[in-house]
Amino acid sequence: MRSTARAVRMRAQVLCLSAGLLGPLAACGSPPPDPGPLLAKTSQHMVLLKGFHFQMQIQGFTGSTVPVESANGDAHPPDLHSSVQLRQGGVLVQLEIIFSADQVYLKSFTGGWQRLTAAEVVQFFDPHSLFDQQDGLFAALKDTQSPKRGKQENVGSQSTWVISGTLPADRVHRLLTLISDQGSYTATYWIDSASDNLWRARLQGHLFDPTKESTVTFEFSNHDQPVTVTPPPVS
Repeated sequence: MRSTARAVRMRAQVLCLSAGLLGPLAACGSPPPDPGPLLAKTSQHMVLLKGFHFQMQIQGFTGSTVPVESANGDAHPPDLHSSVQLRQGGVLVQLEIIFSADQVYLKSFTGGWQRLTAAEVVQFFDPHSLFDQQDGLFAALKDTQSPKRGKQENVGSQSTWVISGTLPADRVHRLLTLISDQGSYTATYWIDSASDNLWRARLQGHLFDPTKESTVTFEFSNHDQPVTVTPPPVS
C-alpha cells in the first residue's frame, strides 16, 4: 500500500512538471487571426509590394465572350509583363502583353510587338485592371463582406489561414471586366498572417453566365521581389 501511494505521488509530480514546461510553450503560439482586420492588413501590404509573380486560371463555363483561359507574369503595378492564353475558334493561342510607362504593347503568335490602346486590350482581356491600386484584386480584399476564418492550409510550403466571404458582383467586375456585374460572388483567400502575404485567391459563382458556375483562381509568389518592366521595341 505504501509503495502504491508513493507511485501515485510521483506520477502526479511528473504530470505537474510536464504541465509547467508545456504551458509556456503553448502560450507562445499565435492566436487565430480576426478575418476582417487580416483582410485589411493584407490589402494594404499587397498594394505596396515592389513586385510579385502571378498565375491566373479560369475554370468552368466561359463561353465565346470570354476567350481567356489563363495568364501568368510579373508585375509592379501599374507596370506588368504577362503571357495570356486565349482560345479562338477552338485553337489555343498565346499572347504577350506589356504595360509600361502608360503604354500597352502586344506580341501575338505572328511575332513582333505592336502598340495597342487600352480600349483594344479590354475587348479580350485586361490584366492591368487585375492589380489596379484602387479597383484591383488586392484593393478588393478589404471590401469582402461577412468574412469568416476557416482552417489552416498549406499553399506549397507556406502555412496560410483560409478566409472566405462575398464580394458584390459590380466590385468584381471592376477588377475583371469580363465578369458579370450582377449579384455577388464567393471570395476565398489563403493568407500567411505572419507576413500578410496573399498566396492564393479564388472567385467563384455565376461569373460569366447567370445559370452556370465558373471559378477564377490566382496564385502569387516572389512577394516584394522588385520587378522592372521596360517598353519593348515596336516593329
